[in-house]
Amino acid sequence: MRFFRKVVPVLMILSSGAVARADFDVVPYELAGKIVTGGEDDVTGQVNITERVYGFHFDEVASHPFIITDPGFNNGTSFTVGVFPNNGLLPASKDLAFTVLTNLEYWDGRGAVSFGAAPVSVSLGLNHDLLIDATSHVPDISTIGNTAAAGRLHVHIESDLNYTDGTDKNPPNAPDGLYLIGMKLSLPGSGIADSDPIFVVYNNNLDDAILDDAIAWANANLVPEPPTWSLLATSLGAFAASRWRKRRRLPE
Repeated sequence: MRFFRKVVPVLMILSSGAVARADFDVVPYELAGKIVTGGEDDVTGQVNITERVYGFHFDEVASHPFIITDPGFNNGTSFTVGVFPNNGLLPASKDLAFTVLTNLEYWDGRGAVSFGAAPVSVSLGLNHDLLIDATSHVPDISTIGNTAAAGRLHVHIESDLNYTDGTDKNPPNAPDGLYLIGMKLSLPGSGIADSDPIFVVYNNNLDDAILDDAIAWANANLVPEPPTWSLLATSLGAFAASRWRKRRRLPE
């Protein structure tokens, strides 16, 4: 029963288009010589085998409201084996890295979703040293973690929302709203192609429903249907059929 509880929602996602949930870890894995991304929620156990938009919340810790240890990157065995194509594996002993592709975008949460340049006094810090703002981003490759001998990793990088006074919890602070960046994942030296762009939406002190609207907008406007989806659907369908045949051969 464990297999069918996870695969049925995935098939629905493949047929109707992915809608990300907030606080999903990024699940990177290799498929047909390329990094593909899915999503996994440690709390609910929900998984998507294809995902390219991820939402997170600032203000999770009262003493450090503008610093969070997200996004996370996780292709662990507990939820990928038997569910994700290639069991969620990446090439062994390679450094998974990210490259920022966009400047920092912002929407105040009012009216229809509409992202534009972030306020000039705001920047987003990643991995302790990369700064992204309304007019610039550092295009350098930054290491997330090593896949080790098993071809797996679970690493969270740090994001911090900076205003003119830094990340002091007292006003003035970065304006409430949604902040968005794009990045791609790579495995330098592996021969595996980089991922399609993925997008991270950060919620600063707005309702969850507004973050959901922003995620839906990003899926509709920033994420073209990746060519690997048909391959994913074929792979998953064949896997499901194989599991079904094996179950039919079991004695009553």
